Amino acid sequence: MVEGPKKGGINGFRMQLLALSLVLVTGLAQDVEESMTTSEVISNWGYPVETYDIITTDGYILNMLRIPHGQASTNNSSCHRPPLLMLHGLMGDASEFVINPPESSPGMILADAGFDIFMLNVRGTYYSQRHVNLTKDDREYWKFSTDDIVKYDLPAAIDKSLELNGAKALYIVGHSQGTLISFMLLADLPEYNRKVRAMFELAPVGNIRYIRVFGRFLYRIVVSVKGILDFYKVHLGAHEFGLHSPRLLGGAARFVCGPLFNYEASYSFFFVLAPSVKFVFMSMFQLCRDIIFIGAGPPSRTFNFSRVPLYLSNFFVSTSTWNILQYGQTLLHNAVYHFDHSPTENLRRYGQIAAPPYNYSNIDTDVYLFWSRNDWTTTPYEIEKWIIPHMRPVVIKNTFEIPEYNHLDFVLATDCREKVFSKIIAVVREKELDACLL
Repeated sequence: MVEGPKKGGINGFRMQLLALSLVLVTGLAQDVEESMTTSEVISNWGYPVETYDIITTDGYILNMLRIPHGQASTNNSSCHRPPLLMLHGLMGDASEFVINPPESSPGMILADAGFDIFMLNVRGTYYSQRHVNLTKDDREYWKFSTDDIVKYDLPAAIDKSLELNGAKALYIVGHSQGTLISFMLLADLPEYNRKVRAMFELAPVGNIRYIRVFGRFLYRIVVSVKGILDFYKVHLGAHEFGLHSPRLLGGAARFVCGPLFNYEASYSFFFVLAPSVKFVFMSMFQLCRDIIFIGAGPPSRTFNFSRVPLYLSNFFVSTSTWNILQYGQTLLHNAVYHFDHSPTENLRRYGQIAAPPYNYSNIDTDVYLFWSRNDWTTTPYEIEKWIIPHMRPVVIKNTFEIPEYNHLDFVLATDCREKVFSKIIAVVREKELDACLL
């Protein structure tokens, strides 16, 4: 006698199918913020936002955002609002400072505290891909290195910020590459020391030879294939490096890294799945974690996984291959050097055959370092063996260790106000006695 399908078996299959459908539908649901520009995100949270186009002396048109005051105040206030320029990381943009809700977004935290916030999108990033004579499709547009960001973008942004605010000097908050370019600026253009009252450097980058795991592997590759780097630089030239549309990555992340892929948050759905299906989804969630943290370090308890699709929709933006190559060149030296073009071009640009190093002893502005032992990009060795020894002791006013943070947590962690920005506010409050800082 042939038995029909068991009632419990059919119900069990239906339960698994229902759970699977809920996971997929929820994972594919789009966050409305993913379709917003950075300025629209700021406005959506109830903050004032101004957008400026800055033209550099070499013709690049940069986008800079301003949050002139917080939610609870107005421009009519007689308060002195210290200007603060925020500089984003490599292959990121200004969105990293406002991508979370106000209580955990650095730009909005500092605006609410009483600062006049300026956020620069450096050349090559999504919002700064314009030029007075070129388009982003022109190879000539992408002929810029980190040096050019330092030489042209930062002075233009600082001067415009001071013009708008009326102050004689501002504060800088840099994250990752933002720390490196601010160091390089004051080392190479020491006259800007008088325009910067203090620099707060989050996950500061010095000589990236000390980065862990993936970085060590990369170092061995770069050292062994220096000839390939030189060939690429000379014969293939500069072009765009990065994703033309980060939102495509965000769409993929929405499927792979949706909120229901977090096992702890969705146990009620996962427990009915067959072990093989459960394994597939947990593997996808692990892939999501690996993509984000491969170079940043282990995830902390305060990382918001539900916003991963939004993060990936805004990160991995474009830069120039020359900018990336300059990082590769840095791996070969125990110092931060100008871009190494060729002996002939170096002679024309620098007056010598070899590219010269940046002289960090020229930095004459108060420096505050925020770092973590859990950061795989900026390690304790980076701080202790390179950054601090290359600066004059008098300029390093304090270092703050946040042991549990990885490289991204300094700007993305849900408790970054308490761990990072409350300290910055306290330091500036002591320097700006006439400022209305909360």
